Amino acid sequence: ENDFDVDICVVGGGFTGISSALYLAKNGYSVALFEARELGWGASGRNGGQLSFGLRREQNYIEKLLGMNHAKELWNLGLEAVKDVKDYISTYKIDCGIQQGVVHAGYYKRDYINFHNEIEHLQKYYDFNNFKYFDEREIQEQINSKKYYSGLLNKSAYHLNPLKLLYGLVRELVNLKVMIFENSPVEKIEENHGGVNIITKHNKINAKFAVVGCNGYLDNLLGKVRNKYMPINNYIIATEPIGEENARKFIRNNYAVSDTRFIIDYYRFSEDWRMLFGGGETFTSNFLRDAKYFVSKRMYKVFPDLKKYKIDFSWGGTLAITINRLPNFGTLMNDKVLYAQGYSGHGLALSTLAGKLIAEKISGTSNRFNFFQSISHFTIPGGNLLRRPIYASAVAYYKFRDLY
Repeated sequence: ENDFDVDICVVGGGFTGISSALYLAKNGYSVALFEARELGWGASGRNGGQLSFGLRREQNYIEKLLGMNHAKELWNLGLEAVKDVKDYISTYKIDCGIQQGVVHAGYYKRDYINFHNEIEHLQKYYDFNNFKYFDEREIQEQINSKKYYSGLLNKSAYHLNPLKLLYGLVRELVNLKVMIFENSPVEKIEENHGGVNIITKHNKINAKFAVVGCNGYLDNLLGKVRNKYMPINNYIIATEPIGEENARKFIRNNYAVSDTRFIIDYYRFSEDWRMLFGGGETFTSNFLRDAKYFVSKRMYKVFPDLKKYKIDFSWGGTLAITINRLPNFGTLMNDKVLYAQGYSGHGLALSTLAGKLIAEKISGTSNRFNFFQSISHFTIPGGNLLRRPIYASAVAYYKFRDLY
């Protein structure tokens, strides 16, 4: 109800904002966090729960784009991101159902070539030996579907309940006396002589720095920065609980799974043994009213036997996808406003890492934040009016390819 001063104002109550607030508060800054709706309302609370290192693109691509030294720095940060989340869970005793193992399922016959190349490349240049390859017989033993020809198990990746993880971190923010304001959208950020003013409908907050972690829900807050990514809508359904015995008939070792198509299917079992199946995208600003039919068509192609079980829930959310699929970090207003976004569907670990690197930069250590900030991003032409149809047209070929 009142205007006030604070060291840091964080905008966005997802993993980027909450992680930023956590590290900054632990470093002794006074922090206020503003969320337009409820904490975890966006992608942080609705995602598929796969916790994996690395970026959305393969390491070979990153090496060619940025050079080997830069690629290795990003690789090490990706490993650190997963370790940090696991440490959070242990340190703060967060009950979020974490399970080991994520399988990349080969939808195309020739995927085995890419899998073998990836195993060899990461062993040779990164000393990484935690993959296990599945041939056609083995992948169909692990995942009871005729859709896959090969698979790659990442034993250093995990899956979990993301909203429970987020709430566990929020409890620590409360312990650190971070001021949290839900249902409090920020309308504008303005630079002043000593920092920034954060403007809401009823209040003005004066801060030394602002952190913006809104991802696909950024809207106009940072102006043309939003043209660096495309907001897309993705959908998930949840079956009724089918019990552990039945669940293991579909996924023997309770791994999480994503396939190799451009528009992927991704799925796992929840703690109460519901199949959580995600897939399909829409590019308009409107969500499907009921995603059950839209997603279940994809699920039944993979697992026809799931037709016998009722679908209890469906939901959708907005992702921020950059053209090169790499995250977009940056600053505005003479480094007084810091942002991180564009995780491209790979944000559970990256967004928590982003908060750590943002806190480092505000505290005077910029080099690790700069590893991401220095990545060049293409600006989608046409502004907000045209970027959705332009992007939808650009992926039409890949959607067609996915059918075969």
